[in-house]
Amino acid sequence: MLGDTKNRTRDTIGQIGVSPAGPALSQLVEVVRRCNPNLSAIQAISWQVTGCVETSWQQWLDGLFEPLLLPHLGRVIDLSARQSSREIILLDLELDRNLEPWPRDRSLDAGLRFLQQSSLRAERLMAKLREAIGNGLAHGHFATLYAVRCGIFSIPVRTAILSYVLQELVIGAPGYIQPAKYLEAALASVNEFLRISSGGLNEGLHSHG
Repeated sequence: MLGDTKNRTRDTIGQIGVSPAGPALSQLVEVVRRCNPNLSAIQAISWQVTGCVETSWQQWLDGLFEPLLLPHLGRVIDLSARQSSREIILLDLELDRNLEPWPRDRSLDAGLRFLQQSSLRAERLMAKLREAIGNGLAHGHFATLYAVRCGIFSIPVRTAILSYVLQELVIGAPGYIQPAKYLEAALASVNEFLRISSGGLNEGLHSHG
């Protein structure tokens, strides 16, 4: 069964022509396979291409990723390393309030599918979040849950965030595109966020990579 899941994930990534030719991209692919083996079950996260891919992607970066998802991912990864479930729940609630209806609904659905992984049951922090979601105290957005999983596995922050971005590409982009330039478009904002964070706005992020 585990082998079948890995094959489905590999097939999903392969649909946009991702090749492990470069070490950085290969590393992101492996992080996705490790932290979200249910990727192929997800239909959308928060972006889906409309019209020109480049324009649609840049609009998502400017309007949703940079102002909302990027800081959310960074903070949740940091908090998950400290097992701070209460603060993570508050951030999940804050993200829910700030999302527009379409990405909100897609994100919640992706989060629900993410939680179907049987391996999550043995993880204490994830179990607390699952309980909070079941009791209506948290929503369970995909970005929140994925960031927690990356934190549990001690994935470096930059790698974790870019692996999240790669999943948005895999799910939201049609056909065969080369992901390198789209990841490159996100990299500058990720690096700037980490630079500011390491300067003290979110102490502790820089220690994770």
